[in-house]
Amino acid sequence: MKEKFSVLDLLRFSLALYLTLFHSIHQYPQSRDVPLIELAGMGGFVTSTFFILSGFILAHVYFRDSESMRGSTRTFFVKRLSNLYVIHFIGLVLFFAVALVSTHAFTSFPLMTLDDGPEQMVALAPATATLNVVLNVLLLQVWNPLYGSINPSSWSLAVLLFFYLTFPFAAPRLLAVRNKRALLCLLWGLYLGPPVLASVLHWYEPVAVGTILRNPVLRLPEFFGGIVLYGMYRESMLVAIASTSGRRIIALGFVACCFVAGAWAIAHGPEYSRYLVHNGAMLPSELVLVALCTSVKVPANCERFASRLGNSALSIFAIHAPIFMLMIKATKLLSMGISPLECAKHFAACAAASRDVVPGMGSLPLYLIATAVAAVYFQEYLVAPLRDCVRRKLLSDRHAKAEPGAASA
Repeated sequence: MKEKFSVLDLLRFSLALYLTLFHSIHQYPQSRDVPLIELAGMGGFVTSTFFILSGFILAHVYFRDSESMRGSTRTFFVKRLSNLYVIHFIGLVLFFAVALVSTHAFTSFPLMTLDDGPEQMVALAPATATLNVVLNVLLLQVWNPLYGSINPSSWSLAVLLFFYLTFPFAAPRLLAVRNKRALLCLLWGLYLGPPVLASVLHWYEPVAVGTILRNPVLRLPEFFGGIVLYGMYRESMLVAIASTSGRRIIALGFVACCFVAGAWAIAHGPEYSRYLVHNGAMLPSELVLVALCTSVKVPANCERFASRLGNSALSIFAIHAPIFMLMIKATKLLSMGISPLECAKHFAACAAASRDVVPGMGSLPLYLIATAVAAVYFQEYLVAPLRDCVRRKLLSDRHAKAEPGAASA
């Protein structure tokens, strides 16, 4: 019987929902007065853990009972890329549809920065803007480090694309390494190197920030770390972490302390701490968190529900930004006391007036719940059918069936 990691499904879902909060709560000026608001600033921790999870789950799906990868490389690429691109394209269409009824210009792109302040938007020439749009559509935008993504969270999908391309070639070699603890230490050192160098040399301009934070090659240690961690799990090397309740408490305390320390450093520490916390410093705690979750089981009657939530994680990444844009606009309209019909008739004046409206935070919990529910149905009734259709076109029916547990890896 295939082993299920239902708690990892719940972790994936929780990470995606936290990222939704991370991207939304700071859009409210009054959020600065929320107690412990610093704890909502660890988006880098979430994304890094998600990348580790992707490596771990893929290794489990394709190497759980063999030293060679289950299935062909072509089948792997079709299955992984079909899931990734279908989610990305639908999310991008939603984002463009929402942007059409906003004041956002398609030739404006955000510059990469370490600051928490408003995005620095720059207007590009038509040719340059078109190139960046094409890169975004193809999920190649992370190779241009100067500008952020059109759909903000899609940069992580672009990084996952590169990870998937490396998996069939790197995974068997990583899993075959005997001293996996030493390999994890090596990966940690390689991961920390670029942000340390950038900090020492004071590289804080947009190109440096975009390269350090989002370059897929520099983020590979996270994905590879997840693969190595699965190899350690397969060899029963993670048992000691959660062998007793005391050790579980210590491991959980370590993760919590690192998370709180990282949040404090981002909010109150020097500028270079943002590089270190985002890239590398948190890697040991992220690995421990994943390892700890492998020791926890959920009741059998909850496994299906946990799987549904976990499979919706990438969909949350794709759709939460356009949903938030719609909610903010609706909140502003309600606070202005202008009907949607009246606003449609005088769109320019309504849009100009809404710029000065400060939205209230009362709708934030509803937004998080609505996004989570929408993502589950978005995944099951739109993404999955389209993904399976693409797979049937490119693969035989027998090979087009999705592997359980891998849908959002």
